[in-house]
Amino acid sequence: MSNNASPRILEAARAIAAREGAGKITIEAVAKEAGLSKGGVLYNFPTKKALLSGLLDQMLEAHRELLSEVPECHPARTLSGHLDTVIQPNGVDDDLSMAILATAATDPRLLDPLRTELACDLERILTDTQDAPAAMIAVLAIQGLRFQRLLNLPDGGADIRERAIERLRIMINEL
Repeated sequence: MSNNASPRILEAARAIAAREGAGKITIEAVAKEAGLSKGGVLYNFPTKKALLSGLLDQMLEAHRELLSEVPECHPARTLSGHLDTVIQPNGVDDDLSMAILATAATDPRLLDPLRTELACDLERILTDTQDAPAAMIAVLAIQGLRFQRLLNLPDGGADIRERAIERLRIMINEL
């Protein structure tokens, strides 16, 4: 068994999360879904934490891809990309994010790749603008949107949420 099975294993974990919820992701369930032995999954991901870490890496790569779609000439490219990432309809990713956060509660180092990525993005955001405090307000608003969605907190209704996102996009475009 080689690491070539990793994408298949991660896809199986995502399928389980989509169908049954991230709480149902187990090594055994992923092995069955991927058509592999438990040992085949464990060879690639020795623990459930390692599997969730692989899913986090996959989610970060998807985030990078979304950022790369924002035109180079956009004055607040990274910030705009972060907003686009948050407003994407990703119910499965939300569920996986919650599973990763739950696991990180017992081992905060699991989120180190996310922290590193966001630190680099934040540095780029703050240096790419003439108004760093306004950019930071936008960053905090985007993080608030992300956690409002993940935790299923009240959002004021679809109309006000969409208007708030549009106002935030205008603010970002003016940076």
